[in-house]
Amino acid sequence: MRYKSIICMVLLSLLLVCSAGCLEQSSGGSASSASYSVPRENLPDGFKLLAALPENDPRVNMTLYIKDFYGTGNTTEDIGPANVTVGIYKWKSDDQTYDSRDAKITHIVLSDEDHALAAISNFKSQYDSLLKRGLPIFGNATINGHQTLEIKDINGDGEIRFLYLWNVGNIVLLVEGNQDRSQSMELASATGL
Repeated sequence: MRYKSIICMVLLSLLLVCSAGCLEQSSGGSASSASYSVPRENLPDGFKLLAALPENDPRVNMTLYIKDFYGTGNTTEDIGPANVTVGIYKWKSDDQTYDSRDAKITHIVLSDEDHALAAISNFKSQYDSLLKRGLPIFGNATINGHQTLEIKDINGDGEIRFLYLWNVGNIVLLVEGNQDRSQSMELASATGL
């Protein structure tokens, strides 16, 4: 009887070890596939990747990074579940020091293109009050052959920062560049999408 108990415990232990290994592979696989969703290499001159979230800190609540895509108010459209990766970048100014503001690339994978378009609509709605005042903050640009929305984001100090927003099927991309339009477009092009 004791021999039978030992064999059962050994088999149970092996089963648990195998299960843990499978879980590790599946979570490692999703983290590594997410890590390639923001550019890491071949970045435009002056840009340097500081972090790719949630890879650098899996405890980060990525929902907070895309709260503007969920929308606010009565015109909010459902975007469904989202798989999010955010790349945070620094860029050098002409004097070779890093600027204090970070550039970001937000890469969101949604269930389908309808949810991607809903996320873009929700994001755009946060600028409604500026549009009602007649400020020309939206424009068009072409990034990697895709029509994108160029947003002139006006900071509290009156500085304009260039943002680019577009979707490729069920993927939504938001590139928050700097005050230089050409540098911001180069960073957006580095996404490859």
